[in-house]
Amino acid sequence: MTAGWRRGTFPSTRRPTRRVVFVIVGVIVIAIVVAEVAADVVNSGTRASRIAAQTYVAEVIPVIEESTTLASTMHLVRDSTASLDRTALEEDLGSLVAGTAENLAQLGSLGVPAPTPLSQQLLRATLAVRAFAARTLTGAVILAIGPTAFAASSTSSSGGGSGGGTLPTSVVQARANAARIIVDAGKALAISDRDYRSFVSSLPRSSGRDRLPASRWVTHPVSWDEASVMSWVSELSSSPALQIHEDLSIIAVTVQPPVVRITGLPTTTTFATTTSTSTSTTLPSAPGTSTTSTSTSTSTTTSTSTTLQLPPLSSTSVLPPTHQVSVILVVANAGNVQISRIWAAASVVPHSSAGGHLSPAAPAASTAVRIGRLAPGASVEVTLPPLAVVAGDAYVLWASVGTGSLPRAPVTSPPKAVGQTDEVKIKVASG
Repeated sequence: MTAGWRRGTFPSTRRPTRRVVFVIVGVIVIAIVVAEVAADVVNSGTRASRIAAQTYVAEVIPVIEESTTLASTMHLVRDSTASLDRTALEEDLGSLVAGTAENLAQLGSLGVPAPTPLSQQLLRATLAVRAFAARTLTGAVILAIGPTAFAASSTSSSGGGSGGGTLPTSVVQARANAARIIVDAGKALAISDRDYRSFVSSLPRSSGRDRLPASRWVTHPVSWDEASVMSWVSELSSSPALQIHEDLSIIAVTVQPPVVRITGLPTTTTFATTTSTSTSTTLPSAPGTSTTSTSTSTSTTTSTSTTLQLPPLSSTSVLPPTHQVSVILVVANAGNVQISRIWAAASVVPHSSAGGHLSPAAPAASTAVRIGRLAPGASVEVTLPPLAVVAGDAYVLWASVGTGSLPRAPVTSPPKAVGQTDEVKIKVASG
């Protein structure tokens, strides 16, 4: 009875133990599942990051290659000073400035983020410094070949481009400023090379950073020290091909109504002698022999050629009866720098030497228009407002081109600054 009472009094421990085991097993299973899911998520994120980094590297390679190519333009400017003229030098510098600015803009338009903010910052700093150095270098070179730098050629009797005591103070200062700016540009470029190396190191190894090309703008640091730069500035300042040459010229002068004839025009006679040789072969005159005859004839041709674009001063261009004349000029910039504030002018001044009478109603008249600016080698055709003339009168037509303020009176002598004046005698036929 006692044993039965005990079995009925104390509960069994098997059932709770099983429950605990089941709970523990369930927790372990859930933990394993969660761990696997988390691992999959982590692995998926790692793969996505690696792919994004590799994509970024692939997209940025052309940008870096373009920057490295631009460095060759800079080295061409630096190493080929003796073989460049001013126009070619300015074109190369313009390409360098525009190219570095565009290169920086390309980085901003990639659309693919860098693997880390540090990577983005380092590459942007590299390209931004190179663009800044290109602008700085261009300004320094222009200063070195500017008007002040070449003042030495007319004021220095010795020393050439050495920058010695015979050079004016303004020239010495201009060259020193140019050299200082170029040295600073070289230091900036060295920093950009260092930033680029740091950029490559900042990329994850899984990004394929080994595919990135080397990019150095400063290959010989000694060429950017003060002594080397000062020597280059002196070379720039003393090169005749780099000196400023401003030249405006009138290529042609025509009028409306057109000239009907030109009197007093000298002719150029050219005698051309033409010699022709012909060879003929006859039939044999005897067996085994032949006779060959050669004849030579000479003819003389006489031709006359004239040039009417700018008639010589000894001639007179005769116009049909008219009360106004329009002058058309073709103006060209024959120099090596851009010229601004250009004007063209035409004047008619009564003159009796052309064989016409001078009427009281025939005062001098003039007109002028603003052309603006012309690049080196560029030309433009300009039609000036008509000038009043009197039928039967003779005039001297003055065609002029210059710079500065528009002339308000007839221009009958070469402009003080850049420009040219041409003189043509005209006579208006009586109506």
